Amino acid sequence: MREADITIPVAYAPAATPDHSPANAPGDAIRRLARIAGLSEADAADDPLGLRMADVAAVLWQQALRFDAADPGWADRDRFVLSAPRHSFLLYALLHLTGHEGIELRDLRRFGRLNSPTARQAAHGLHPAIEASVGPPGQGLAMGAGMALAERMLAGRFGRSLVDHRIWVMAGAADLAAGVAQEAAALAGRMGLERLTVLFEETDPEEGRLHAARFAACGWSVRRVARDDAEAIASALAAAQRGRRPALIACAGASTAAGGGGQVSDWVETGRRNTGTRRGWLKRLKTHARREEFLRLQAGRLPQDWKPVWLDRAAHEPRRLPHQPDAQAGLPPVLHTLLPELVGLSARHEGETGAACVPARPGAELACGTQEHGMAGLLNGLALHGGLRGIGIASFVSVDRMRVALRLAALMRLGVIYLLADDGLSRGEDGPAFQPVEQLASLRAMPNVAVFRPGDPSELAECWTLALERTEGPSVIALGRGALPRLREVGGGLGAVIGPLESSPAPLPCAMGGYVLREARARRMATLIATGAELPVALAARDILRGSGIDVAVVSLPCWELFARTPADYRARVLGEVPRFGIEAASGFGWERWLGDGGVFIGMDGFGASAPAPDLYRHFGITPDAVADAVRRALG
Repeated sequence: MREADITIPVAYAPAATPDHSPANAPGDAIRRLARIAGLSEADAADDPLGLRMADVAAVLWQQALRFDAADPGWADRDRFVLSAPRHSFLLYALLHLTGHEGIELRDLRRFGRLNSPTARQAAHGLHPAIEASVGPPGQGLAMGAGMALAERMLAGRFGRSLVDHRIWVMAGAADLAAGVAQEAAALAGRMGLERLTVLFEETDPEEGRLHAARFAACGWSVRRVARDDAEAIASALAAAQRGRRPALIACAGASTAAGGGGQVSDWVETGRRNTGTRRGWLKRLKTHARREEFLRLQAGRLPQDWKPVWLDRAAHEPRRLPHQPDAQAGLPPVLHTLLPELVGLSARHEGETGAACVPARPGAELACGTQEHGMAGLLNGLALHGGLRGIGIASFVSVDRMRVALRLAALMRLGVIYLLADDGLSRGEDGPAFQPVEQLASLRAMPNVAVFRPGDPSELAECWTLALERTEGPSVIALGRGALPRLREVGGGLGAVIGPLESSPAPLPCAMGGYVLREARARRMATLIATGAELPVALAARDILRGSGIDVAVVSLPCWELFARTPADYRARVLGEVPRFGIEAASGFGWERWLGDGGVFIGMDGFGASAPAPDLYRHFGITPDAVADAVRRALG
């Protein structure tokens, strides 16, 4: 893009030099604190501590940011999100200065050391006031957009008396240049998320002009200020608060050297500035008509009666539960009704994505187009904000575009759910570029992620239940294309193998991660282990083998992660001490864990091909006859 082609917003003007003494710089206490902590990087030219943004951060926290150090988890607080790792020390210093418990001077002196609460990159969970983990470039901006979306939707549901806060993101040049940030900025602009403000540390004026033009084109208001001009900063923050669009504030200019002012004690009152505001909010909450619902959502609790109703509907009204949703079909309507906190973000183009299409109604679903990476970042923001549960709906092959955000969700143990369609060879004619044969293995290798691959409508209903109840990390529900037969009833199928576990009440079969779907009629001679769309293949192979006098069991393994957590004796009973055969239209990487020595995998050892799906199953030998032949050869 040439400079002549760029339309620069009027407010994006050269930053004027402030008329004040460095001794009066608002961020002086932060810079002084870095020296008190004995950090050698405090005076480094490349500013690894992010001190060039100290004045901007100081003005924000002293004049605009709504928080109370006595209660960092206050539901109606403003969110302050870091997108650039270099600003982590700034956050720790601000928490210490404002009187937050848990960040002492000794912690600042241990900045970046092992097991220190002041890690080199701020991480969610190290302190209650750290809203999100700092990740790769642009992730913080995307998460901030998701928080702003959550704020908008909850305000529509509960009113501004309970939900009336803003999201502030501090970002660097690399963040704005990242693709995920561009996608998130476009989504935030189309959705009209006016409660989102990004403070951008400009290091190159020409690059800053390009970013300004891009964000303005996405519907953002854009301003430029000198980052050591307190009055201009305050004016820009006030303009963002009054505005009706998301705002980008470019903070330009040289860093300010620390002067003699900026006493640490001056900051204590800043941490208490909103104590009265919080107490007033608590009084309004006490008398609010929807208080109990609000508290339930903020705590992340599911309604008491949702599970039996959901499973009963799944068992007796299967026609109302589309068991093969994909990127073009929404979530099961009954779930929308039972759990109004569910918000679907889908990688589809149908419908509008503007501000008028950010509803507060139950069952909200927003189309994000092919901006899957930005969508995944927004899902993380929804989860971090609290009060809503994000569901990402996309094609399985697009998971690599969402992987960075998904990995960050796993690191933060966020309960995000991904509904990914068209797995394995189901997109036959589209060819190998759209057949994600290797992604299942890669997702199963990611810590804290539970991958569910249900094989019939009953398993799908149970996997939905488990994913919604799961809070220790993301869940992925992988689906194929086309209808699957019902192989058992909801809640049925564990049979005798569950007895020794003495579980009361008996868990859902899928809760075990794996179970015997069909036991051998007499003595088990082999075990066929399958997932998803290959379960019918295994069952048909079982019938063929019975005609040859070979009695085998069929084991369904919808979730490896859950199965690995079951007692070893349960896994031994399910898998059996007999030859094992794994069946899956995907890479066999990792299957040796369940097949053991001498086990046989029947699936893919490379990419797919272009042909109708039934032809591809025959071509790659994933058919009942091929499975039966493999068993006969192995048994001699």
